[in-house]
Amino acid sequence: MKHIFTLLCALLCVASVAQSRWVSQDNPQNPMYERLQNKDYEVELYRDGQWRSEHVYGALTSNYDCHLANHRDFVGVERKVMGFVMFTDDFQHPVKVRVRRLGVPFERVEIRPSSYRIKPRRIDSNTVEFTLRSPREKVSVEFDGDRSSNIFILPDKPADCPLDNSVLYFGRGEYEVGELWLKSGQTLFLDEGAVVYGQLRASAAHDIRVAGRGIFCGSRADHGEHTRDVLVNMEYCRNVEIEGVMFRDSPSWTLRFLECEGVHIDNVKQIGWMINSDGVDLCNTRHVVVENSLLRNYDDNISLKAFNWWSGMNNTYDVTMRDCVLWADCAHNFLVGPEAVNHKIYDVRFQHSTILENREANDPWRGAMAVMISDEGEFENILFENIDVEDIRGGVVMSFDYGKYNSRGRAARNITVRNVHYRGTQAQPSVIKGWDESHTIEDITLKGVRYNGECITEKNLCKHFKLNQFVKGLNVGR
Repeated sequence: MKHIFTLLCALLCVASVAQSRWVSQDNPQNPMYERLQNKDYEVELYRDGQWRSEHVYGALTSNYDCHLANHRDFVGVERKVMGFVMFTDDFQHPVKVRVRRLGVPFERVEIRPSSYRIKPRRIDSNTVEFTLRSPREKVSVEFDGDRSSNIFILPDKPADCPLDNSVLYFGRGEYEVGELWLKSGQTLFLDEGAVVYGQLRASAAHDIRVAGRGIFCGSRADHGEHTRDVLVNMEYCRNVEIEGVMFRDSPSWTLRFLECEGVHIDNVKQIGWMINSDGVDLCNTRHVVVENSLLRNYDDNISLKAFNWWSGMNNTYDVTMRDCVLWADCAHNFLVGPEAVNHKIYDVRFQHSTILENREANDPWRGAMAVMISDEGEFENILFENIDVEDIRGGVVMSFDYGKYNSRGRAARNITVRNVHYRGTQAQPSVIKGWDESHTIEDITLKGVRYNGECITEKNLCKHFKLNQFVKGLNVGR
């Protein structure tokens, strides 16, 4: 039945596909192509009484621990290749997974997030088996502590393509689309096995949707210093939904929203290695929900900005990010600022999420969770709640600090951190600092914050945090 449904959808949408150029796997268009092939892993799923092989995709990752070192490698020379597998199942029953690392036998294996409590069973010197009980259990399998050449297992339930002539449909295969524009009322649907190379654009459109279980990829775009394009750019749009798709290898920011209203990002996957491969950039944008997503980017996974812009919708506010798994190979996972030119960013909620990595070594850019008070901006009513931070290999757990991006910020107030648990040994002390008597940071609440099980109180605060005299109204407790 699913094959018939897919065929009908393809027939209805054939005009849209015909405008794209199919790219044979035997005829790669770009030297980057070969470096996206993963030859380190084999993956099998137990279905219908037998083990069946799954295709393992590749994605470049960066292992630099600071932006400065990464700043000139625009073609990915010093990169590792991780693997990922995407599959669908109705999950009426748990799904057994086997991962085989080819080559050197492993000594230990870890499946993260650790809060899922998935226990692997070793089959032989190169193979591990485990069980996924829900499509929400998207996991990283890491052999002998290798986080650069790991593999993601990304389950989902099937997604149905709407039978509508407003749908731009891409079925299994590879496609080169160049610059693809969405109009009001349109849906871009990438079915299972679809890999679409290009850039996606929309301007002054409303009620647009990007959905499916395929991959939208930027690896064939120019990654040079002066020519990098945002992978998905939405400007002046209303009611935008992005659901289910994997976004791989953006040459710059991955999902950018400028002066948009009403954005819903659900169950999105991302892997990016570029120095500015931000996951989600909200610029002068409001009424946003990002949820149920797994984002791995070299740079910030979400960044809230407010530029000076001609139309007058300059503040960014009413933003919620929840139930996400975040991995920043260098920079921030949750970032408010620094670009907030004379405007406000407020009413922001980061909730119920897990941070797997953060490594930035240089100030003022550190902080798995950060508010960078800069550019004459004001920052207010920001909540970090129910966040698990695993053993990040550097940086700091949180940083609320003034930083000069273009200029100093004006003020920050009412920042609440509640039920944040860090488990690890490699992070440096967190930072809460004002700039001077005229540029303070006010009304900071730390409640139920624990470092390796130790609750942060007024007595041990200075053991885990760096503060100064320009912090006003600090409330610490259980």
